[in-house]
Amino acid sequence: MKGKTCYLASLIGITALVINATPAVAVELVYSSPGNVSKIQGLVVDGINYDVTFKYDSFLNIFGSPNSSSFNKPTFWDNSQTAQKVVDNIASLLNSQKTVPTKINNYPSALVAYRGVVASDGSLFIVSKIDNYITRWDNFRGESQDIFTQGNEQANYAIFSVQEPSKPVPEANFETGAVVAFLLGGASTLKKYGEKVKGKGARE
Repeated sequence: MKGKTCYLASLIGITALVINATPAVAVELVYSSPGNVSKIQGLVVDGINYDVTFKYDSFLNIFGSPNSSSFNKPTFWDNSQTAQKVVDNIASLLNSQKTVPTKINNYPSALVAYRGVVASDGSLFIVSKIDNYITRWDNFRGESQDIFTQGNEQANYAIFSVQEPSKPVPEANFETGAVVAFLLGGASTLKKYGEKVKGKGARE
């Protein structure tokens, strides 16, 4: 009985070790200089893993015109709710740093564009969620229509690229299952061996 208990304890310990060996994806800030963030890697929003880079340019140069067939639609275009979530997540991430960064891509603010509005005079306004810095990063300006792309106004736009999920994870889970199956098989063999020895002792 004692040997069986020790065996099961070893089984649990080894299984936990294998499961915990699976690498976890973690968000990471990349700095170009002290206090100046150039990139965010592994930002997860609604279960999707993004790398976020920033580019200071006009909306038209980066994405093109919303009225064009070649429009390079921003990731959260026509999705105000998720755009808000993204900005809040970025602000929270920046504020959680031991030394709170003061700039992103050399600027104290970043934009997440999510909608275009054409004014009565034909001017195009880009509606954005804004992350800005005063004493901490916050979405204090809320929705903004400050960007007039007709005049090629430039701003610091966040650009999102979807990252493929890590492939080693299912393999690691398979290996875990194999180890557990192997050890359980060993437990069964050990039990039969113990019963055999016990029966032999009783006959003697």
